Amino acid sequence: MITSTQLIILDKRPYRENALIVTGISPDFGRIAFVIHGAQKISEKNFPAADLFREVEIEFNDDDTAKELYTAKNVELQTVFDDIANQPRNFKMAGRIASFLLKNTPANLPHPYTYDSLHSVLANLAGVECGHELWTLEQCAVLVKTAYLFDNGLLPQGQSEQQNEFMETLIASGIDNSPLPGCAAEYWNALNNWLNSLIEFHHLKR
Repeated sequence: MITSTQLIILDKRPYRENALIVTGISPDFGRIAFVIHGAQKISEKNFPAADLFREVEIEFNDDDTAKELYTAKNVELQTVFDDIANQPRNFKMAGRIASFLLKNTPANLPHPYTYDSLHSVLANLAGVECGHELWTLEQCAVLVKTAYLFDNGLLPQGQSEQQNEFMETLIASGIDNSPLPGCAAEYWNALNNWLNSLIEFHHLKR
């Protein structure tokens, strides 16, 4: 059965003649990889859509067998975050986020909150006009970690209703690319450290 999914590409590697293997995050399949034949050819008719930190729509044959590598039937470019490369610190942060997600995101399990938050974070790192003040690097890291832990059932309940409301607003900000909940600058550092302790507790790779 031919199906399709959105994919944010977080890794690409040459494969045989003119082909690429791209790996990334899908809202429907979590971590997933595709062979894209002819992806290394560059011509006016064949735009090289498959590149790092790009969102694409991929059609492929899904035979309902759980696997991590599929052959792409068609690739359509959706969103480009190439401007991340213009800011070395932002590009480094995007690389760290990509490494964390590729190491820890299971295959064949939906990760909708992670996907939407990653999309929003890449838009901020690329300097895309979002209708709000661009997020700091630490805020970007917090958003992705929070969404990932929530998707995987690893985010504990807060100790108060106020804390729970804050986390709900934070997750919604990542999904909608909307303004973050207001708090003191030092709180973001404390929250990032707390998330790192959760990551260490659950033996996730960094």
